[in-house]
Amino acid sequence: MRWIHRRDALALSAACAASALLAATGCEQKNVPAASAPPQPSPGSIEITQADIDWFRRSRAEWIDCESGAPGMVPPDMSLEQYEDLLDGGSSPAFDRFVNVTTAFFLHASFVAGHYTFEPPFAQRTAFDVTDEHIRLLRRANWLSFLIDCKRPYGDFTHFEIDMADILGLPVTKDAKGYAQIGKEAEKRMDALHADMLPTLQAYIRFARLNPGRYVVPGRGVAQTAGRPLCRPVSATRLAMYQRALAAAGPRSDSHRVAALDEAARALFALD
Repeated sequence: MRWIHRRDALALSAACAASALLAATGCEQKNVPAASAPPQPSPGSIEITQADIDWFRRSRAEWIDCESGAPGMVPPDMSLEQYEDLLDGGSSPAFDRFVNVTTAFFLHASFVAGHYTFEPPFAQRTAFDVTDEHIRLLRRANWLSFLIDCKRPYGDFTHFEIDMADILGLPVTKDAKGYAQIGKEAEKRMDALHADMLPTLQAYIRFARLNPGRYVVPGRGVAQTAGRPLCRPVSATRLAMYQRALAAAGPRSDSHRVAALDEAARALFALD
């Protein structure tokens, strides 16, 4: 019996020594945390890959020659005619991809004033200087389905130079009949700036900064009717408000849900 007690004592000592060693090295099993669940994607978010970004860079700015004329963005490997058909309600995987990637750029990319080199050249230009005025006009233009409205590019006036002057803080006066006016020289400068929006938009396509990742992007309908290039990432506060609206809307599908989500999505694109 004395031998048995001694054997038990040796076994106990060995067990205590092993426990002490495990504790000292941080390997004691009871301290090993349970495997954590993989992070869940943010509500309303999609994955934008480097391939998506490279593909978007092959889009092109094109002048839409109607009414006053204005630039728009045309997807890669697509004619303007094909694009117009899709804007009228058609669908294709390429167009759906374009909507998602462009909307991610509009909401989350950064674009600043600077000297941009076009390689290959664009519209016979090898470079273009984007100014703060160009960016202000790009952000505040009347965007519709990734095109600037040809009839009223910057506001409610068909005499769009008045809207441009107002956006840029230039003086707007009234003539004897009460019509708004800015003077001939200012009108010429506004016309030149309006023409500049074509290379400005091309510079945006090629150089607006966005990294691969998951981004919150609203659905196609709102993206096409409310989307605009913010030129700086949307705030975390607005993203949180949109995601709360998504959670509150739940899985139901009715007119009230659509209206609530439309309102929340439009708030994402609201300008400061």
